[in-house]
Amino acid sequence: MKKIITLLAAVSAAVLFLASCSREQSIEGHWNFETLNGEEVSTTEKVPFLEFDQTEGTVHGCLGVNIVNGTYKFENGNLAIGNLGMTMMAGLPEDMEVEAALGEALKKVTRAKVSGNTLTLTDADGTVSITLGLGE
Repeated sequence: MKKIITLLAAVSAAVLFLASCSREQSIEGHWNFETLNGEEVSTTEKVPFLEFDQTEGTVHGCLGVNIVNGTYKFENGNLAIGNLGMTMMAGLPEDMEVEAALGEALKKVTRAKVSGNTLTLTDADGTVSITLGLGE
């Protein structure tokens, strides 16, 4: 009987461990841009964000003015964002600059890591280019 209880406890611990690991590996959800190359991301009219849908493998968001949609693949910390389709609205020049910079940085992202409520995106050199905070 002791062996069965010990075995059940070990299996339960393994299941909990795997469940916690899989949650840490998910980037699914709504993330607001916080920093770009170490500087705060700030726009006037809209809050820039990305939403990752793991089930569909899609990403949706706003980079400052325009809406973006595309696909992504996230596996073992590696992040590949497909070509993002974007609306073509004009906005305030400052917001358009932020949008262009975020778009360029996203093209270079190769890795992602979630730590608490922060999603960190890095380029091929391992340089942190973007941080996002968990939103609503």
